[in-house]
Amino acid sequence: MRTIFLLGLSGSGKSTVAQILAQRLGRPLLDVDTLIEEECGERISAIFARHGEAYFRTCESRALAQAAQTEGAIIATGGGIVLRPENRQIMAERGLRILLQVNTHTALQRLQQQWQGALARGEALEERPLLSGSDPLARFQQLLIERTAWYEEAEYACSTEAKTAEQVAQEILALLISIGELGGVAPIRRPVHVGLGYETIVEWGGVGRLASYLHELNLPARVFLVTDSNLQRLYGPLLMQQLAQAGFEPLLYVVPAGEASKSPLQLNAIYDWLLEQHAERREAIIAFGGGVVGDLAGYAAATYLRGVPLVQIPTSLLAQVDAAIGGKTGINHPRGKNLIGSFYHPRLVLADPALLLTLPVRERTEGWAEVVKYGIILDAELFALLEMHAIALRAFSHPPIALVCQIVARCIDLKIAIIEEDEREQGRRAILNYGHTVGHALENVAGYGEWLHGEAVSLGMVAAAQLACAAGMFAPEDAQRQNHLLADLGLPTSYNGSAQAAAILAAMQMDKKVASKRVRWIMPRQLGEVTVTPLPDELVRSVVETFFAHPHHPHQQHR
Repeated sequence: MRTIFLLGLSGSGKSTVAQILAQRLGRPLLDVDTLIEEECGERISAIFARHGEAYFRTCESRALAQAAQTEGAIIATGGGIVLRPENRQIMAERGLRILLQVNTHTALQRLQQQWQGALARGEALEERPLLSGSDPLARFQQLLIERTAWYEEAEYACSTEAKTAEQVAQEILALLISIGELGGVAPIRRPVHVGLGYETIVEWGGVGRLASYLHELNLPARVFLVTDSNLQRLYGPLLMQQLAQAGFEPLLYVVPAGEASKSPLQLNAIYDWLLEQHAERREAIIAFGGGVVGDLAGYAAATYLRGVPLVQIPTSLLAQVDAAIGGKTGINHPRGKNLIGSFYHPRLVLADPALLLTLPVRERTEGWAEVVKYGIILDAELFALLEMHAIALRAFSHPPIALVCQIVARCIDLKIAIIEEDEREQGRRAILNYGHTVGHALENVAGYGEWLHGEAVSLGMVAAAQLACAAGMFAPEDAQRQNHLLADLGLPTSYNGSAQAAAILAAMQMDKKVASKRVRWIMPRQLGEVTVTPLPDELVRSVVETFFAHPHHPHQQHR
């Protein structure tokens, strides 16, 4: 990644945003003002007062030149860094400039709040020349007028109005991903031998190379991008620009974010849009989103004109390791989750774990449930790897890029092996639903959205392990290891909601694994091995009633 220079007026949030970016990307953090103070041994205000602005600007140029030597760093600059041509040249040659745009009123208000906050904390206050004088706002406005032309030389700009520093950093991360700035780890490509065959690609920063991957598929120029309202804000314009610059003609459809969009209403709205655009049979639908968008847009692709090309770009961990792999598409029915759908394989799955950097923590965390699932049902070594790195994976600060890509690719390998053996879930593929019998029932009873899918699956795995222990099939110490790992990854391991056990038991009868009115349970025998079996109704009722009686487990997680 190139060096990132953050530009903008004082009060635009450069230092705070730089700290967040450096932490999220695991990159060196440098602040030009801090470097100046370290070199001179005094505060910026004292340097101005004792030596004047010309001396300060010379120090600033020297500090910038020093900072620019650190490749891949995140550098917060001073508001006047653009005044000297040599500074502008260094930044243009050494990296990428991102302007943090701020209204002068907002900038002044932020600086005043910082000043008042420091005063309230009893900190030693630094004289801020910008805040002194009879009309600091007029001074701010004059500075902006003087610097605007140079600020506008920046390759990219990000408005900071009405946004937290976290939101600004999130938008910059989305920008860096979309323009191909993140990378360095070779893509992991895997063929899938089902249907006509397709390929999965796991690549950190791979979304920045989406257009080149689409060219490999020899698709027509028009592509139909479906995403949700949250992702559209972060990625929509950037992806549309990337595709257009590569010769595609992208069209965009946005569904409301959330599980409620997996509905007949939204499905028909997508059909209407495709028909209005006269979408043709060879033109591809690109599903850019988590499991909801992947399932919904995938089912639209499966059924519109009896099937059009589909490209899955899963943006959540849960979708990357599970939902986007294997060809399951569909929508929910009021009586159950995923009851309406079809098996329909994409032409490509592009899993970019860098996208997880812009996910809210809760939405990233839920995905680890499906990863733990693979360890329980198929791969004890994967389970042990997760135990070893659980804290780092949960925090996702200074992300262990190679490790995360390895884990995602391993989960995909495991699922590919299962679906190549049992494409339509007539046999062994059912084991992929470990934890889902109770999990799906909970989602349905509580109302989709109260519990995220991964959270419900985590609870479902805890309940399933209790069942297996009660049936004498699973060692209690292995169940304890499972629950410890789930908790270490930030997932819930005990239920503290209002759903009643009777409603859960009734909802389980709508499970897709029900045969002859009996649920076929996926039961762990040991870490890495499960079996599919019915269980006595009395045992199931006893365990479910106990689990949903709101017990207080040692690893209870508060949502």
